[in-house]
Amino acid sequence: MKDNKRAGMAASFPLFVGAVVAAAAAAQENWGGAALGLVAGVVISLILVARRRNR
Repeated sequence: MKDNKRAGMAASFPLFVGAVVAAAAAAQENWGGAALGLVAGVVISLILVARRRNR
């Protein structure tokens, strides 16, 4: 159970970082940077989840 929880946290961490970057960029009215940060976080999270499922 603990390994599954750790794997879920590892896959969601890039999404969290992307959301923080997006919030910071949106606060400065940098909408392109906000979108890039959010999309990059989602893509990296999906890659980590896919790699974890292939093991």
